[in-house]
Amino acid sequence: MSKNKKLKVPHTYTLIMMFIVTSVLLTYLIPAGVYNLIPGERMIDPASFHFVERSPVGIMGFLLSVPTGLKQSAEVIFQVFMVGGFFQVINDTNALDAAIGSTIDKLEDKALMVLPVVMFIMYILGILGVVVNSSIAFIPIGIAVAKKLKLDPVVGAAMMYLGAYAGFATTPMGPFNTLIAQSIAGLEPMSGFGLRMVVSVAIMAATIIYVYRYAKRVSEDSKLSVFDEIDWDDENERSENIKFHGKYLAVFAVMITGFVIYVYGSYNYKWGMSHLSGVMMVMAILSGIISGSHPDDMARSFIKGAQSMVYGALIIGFAKAITIVLTDGSVIHTIIHYITIPLTYLPAAISAVGMFLANLVFNFVVPSGSGQAMIVMPLMTPMAEVVNVSKQIAVSAYQYGDGFSNIIIPTSGVLMAVLGVAKIPYEKWIKFVAPLFLTWVGIGAASIVVGVMINWV
Repeated sequence: MSKNKKLKVPHTYTLIMMFIVTSVLLTYLIPAGVYNLIPGERMIDPASFHFVERSPVGIMGFLLSVPTGLKQSAEVIFQVFMVGGFFQVINDTNALDAAIGSTIDKLEDKALMVLPVVMFIMYILGILGVVVNSSIAFIPIGIAVAKKLKLDPVVGAAMMYLGAYAGFATTPMGPFNTLIAQSIAGLEPMSGFGLRMVVSVAIMAATIIYVYRYAKRVSEDSKLSVFDEIDWDDENERSENIKFHGKYLAVFAVMITGFVIYVYGSYNYKWGMSHLSGVMMVMAILSGIISGSHPDDMARSFIKGAQSMVYGALIIGFAKAITIVLTDGSVIHTIIHYITIPLTYLPAAISAVGMFLANLVFNFVVPSGSGQAMIVMPLMTPMAEVVNVSKQIAVSAYQYGDGFSNIIIPTSGVLMAVLGVAKIPYEKWIKFVAPLFLTWVGIGAASIVVGVMINWV
């Protein structure tokens, strides 16, 4: 083999299938075990772990894991198709190209400053819990900005997704992670606000700096992109002569109004992904009417947009198969049980960091924030008392463990959907995001050590 030949990273679907096969093998290697649920509640009893009869996943279980994963992920998968279709209708009006082009032309050599501004807005929405899973809908906007700036798709996805998750993963007030964990631990809602907010700002600043510096390097030399080649010249040339006028202003106003309505509904009425699809359908139809598009053209645009989502949408179901295999093999509880045992024999600060790292690992098999809280927090709360650290430390160990790994694990349906919408191969995303992920882990670990040192309560 030539020394100059680069190590070829497997295709995204190949990687996912490797993870599924590994999960199947683990059901043969790891003893089956379960925790009992507390009667009348969804939380586990931390003292109830016991081994059960092995139930390794066989050939049929392996073969059915992907179809089952697709079925269980159907809501997210169909939302990805819907978002892609409706956004294509809006995009084909050329209003978005015109608005972005006009803004960038006015900024001239300071055009890259669009990135930190947009990321900060997404961060605020994430910290409020308004835009988390629905960050998928903002990815096409990020991609459009990246195209106009002649950057790569990674920048477009990162400015929206990482911006939102920098806020969500560190929020002192998140109803789907922080507040649930504090409730289980018996703490006051939003207690420990100060230190968590400091960590949140540090994560946000590190993320904006990282994405901006990457974008600046790519803008100066496209060879520094994680992509071997960026080929958007035709699309950029096609949109150079589009001028922003009254019709486009009306379409853009519809878009902004639609997203504002959805944000309001999310915050006040707990709207979910289905509501997002409904709002985007109205946005698409109104945008098409305003731009003078024929209904048949709008239908063709919708189909074109939905078709472009196939690659990423199906990955969501494939990734879900990993969790299904580990659940059917009854090894998920065994994994968390074995991970937590050594922590009781370590010094307080090291144990606290170990709790955080254990949650990073466990999030791979239970990527749901609230679902992980119901399993992990009943274990972490008494463990915090045993190793002589505060319950706030246990909450942060869970929160950061859950939130940080969502930007890198293939079992996160939202991440897979984001990469699908942006058409970014998983291996390219890993190459880009790995250094930032390690930075997040370093900041999180340091904050937990500080919490132990100051006896944070």
